[in-house]
Amino acid sequence: MSSSETLLWITLALCAATGGSEVLYKKRGQEVTMDCGDVGTRTANYAEWKHNSVLVFKINTKRGGVIKGSAAVAKKAKPIGDSLKIPSVEAGDTGVYTCSGVDINGNQIKKEHKLHVVSVSVSPSDTVLIPSGVTLRCDVEGDSTAQVQWKKPSGAEHHGSPGNTVTLESVTLDDAGQWTCQIKDNGGKEVGKIEQVITVVGPLQAPEQVSGLTGGTVQLPCSLPILSSLTIDGVRWTHESPADFHLLNLTKVSSSKVKFAADPRSGNFTATLTKLKPSDTGVYVCTVDVKGQTRTKKLTLTVQGGTTAATVKDPTTVGLWVWVAVAIAGVFLILLAVVTTLIYHRNRRMRRKVRKLRSVRQPLTNRTYCQCDRPVRQPHPAGKKERPPPLPRYQYDVMSE
Repeated sequence: MSSSETLLWITLALCAATGGSEVLYKKRGQEVTMDCGDVGTRTANYAEWKHNSVLVFKINTKRGGVIKGSAAVAKKAKPIGDSLKIPSVEAGDTGVYTCSGVDINGNQIKKEHKLHVVSVSVSPSDTVLIPSGVTLRCDVEGDSTAQVQWKKPSGAEHHGSPGNTVTLESVTLDDAGQWTCQIKDNGGKEVGKIEQVITVVGPLQAPEQVSGLTGGTVQLPCSLPILSSLTIDGVRWTHESPADFHLLNLTKVSSSKVKFAADPRSGNFTATLTKLKPSDTGVYVCTVDVKGQTRTKKLTLTVQGGTTAATVKDPTTVGLWVWVAVAIAGVFLILLAVVTTLIYHRNRRMRRKVRKLRSVRQPLTNRTYCQCDRPVRQPHPAGKKERPPPLPRYQYDVMSE
């Protein structure tokens, strides 16, 4: 056998006894476990772990002894059989981990792991109030030529990817959910992914106007749609008009006439005011602090006369009552016009009837038509024309009309 053939066989034997290199991408704070050899096919009798050529620990699996080295990661690394476990990785844990030793058959074993710690950060917070902005950043520690791009909760690539940074100027409810930092090699193959959850809260909800009656009770509605796991740092109610006056907060009530309608930590910040007075009229401000962010909502309270409970003004209801009033007024005007017309025609008929009665009025003296009762007419002298008798009085009345 020639020397070249001997060298080839030695190389093949070393390759067979040596494990391949594994590349790992882990998010900061995650757990990682690295095996010494092929799991299920080899059990090491002796193993030695190094981080960037610095000893982490030596393991004697037969006797159960462990000797720790001087590597920084040795303080938290744990031997699990012949494997190495890091409960919570940090940026300084990035590097090459090498396991070498002898298996139960006396064969040399060696396996290399390249660990890249991925740092995912969200600024200012992973809980964002609408319409705040937020920035997501994904950094791969170590000597990595991997490409990074962000994917939205819907699975679509974010506008501007690839890139390790995503900036949302004004978040919406569509931005809530699980964002993915996808890591690819130079060939475009996915080699790792890190997930980050963004919680979007809001907007703060309250009506613009509330009305109440003197002596009654009114509620000032204010709420924030939130998850049950979200912590509310503070809630305050302030009477802005006529002067700033802190009315209510989570730990202190400034007056016996005001209280929270429910537990404000549930997201319902509604305040109840009792024994209303005209001086309670004004602008009220609901202020909520969540994750270092503050949101406010204003509403106007109007106190009117009366003693019954208050109601929230609904613009739709107010408009409906206006139309009802207009319709009633229109019907009233129509009825008034009809009655006026009927009275006019009745008076006109009465006047006609009076005129008709006057035209047929009977004379006050008796009318005598019998010729025998009349005096005998004397003959006129010759040559003179006879004068006609006078007309009865009732005929004069008829002619004068």
